[in-house]
Amino acid sequence: MQFLIGHLRMRPGSIDVLDFGMGWGEWASMAMAFGCRVCGAELSVERQKYARSIGIEVVDWDEIPRRRFHFINTEQVFEHLVEPAVVLRHLANSLADNGILRISVPDSRSAIREVEKKRSFGALAKEHVGPIHPLEHINSFEPHTLERFGRIAGLEPIRPSLRLLYNSTSGWLRPKAALKSLIRPVYRHVFPKSTITYFRKATSLQ
Repeated sequence: MQFLIGHLRMRPGSIDVLDFGMGWGEWASMAMAFGCRVCGAELSVERQKYARSIGIEVVDWDEIPRRRFHFINTEQVFEHLVEPAVVLRHLANSLADNGILRISVPDSRSAIREVEKKRSFGALAKEHVGPIHPLEHINSFEPHTLERFGRIAGLEPIRPSLRLLYNSTSGWLRPKAALKSLIRPVYRHVFPKSTITYFRKATSLQ
């Protein structure tokens, strides 16, 4: 949220946010705590009821394109979808002109390498199964395929500024995490190869 507010240069109360696939609303609740105008979309009726009970506005699929969001968050969503490109275009159409869409999906690079090496899915270690888990994860992504995925919906990736990355970095007070907190923003800025990616409308479409 600190990165988002710093990037948009808007007052939190002016930022319209959609948490698509919000689960139990943890991220949406945090965005509300920062003062943003937040709504969420979720298939589970039980989770929809819970979200409403804690003040989160729930929107359905058909309502999304009628809104304009400055930020759309999708956390661990697209690896589960049967028609991910359809969903991405649907969300991209509801972005404000200066809006950002965040996609976070498992990185399948190491899992695919292990499958190629061992020639057997059953021989994979637990940490390598997750990103390509059969039936649960029906799509797999790597950084370059995620970037191409965004472009088919008329989006382009944003490279976060080093200043904003440092402003939004946590873990400084934990000795074991402090060194990682110091190095990670530089690495993410110079080598933005991650399956946690921020997108905006392609410049030619704005």
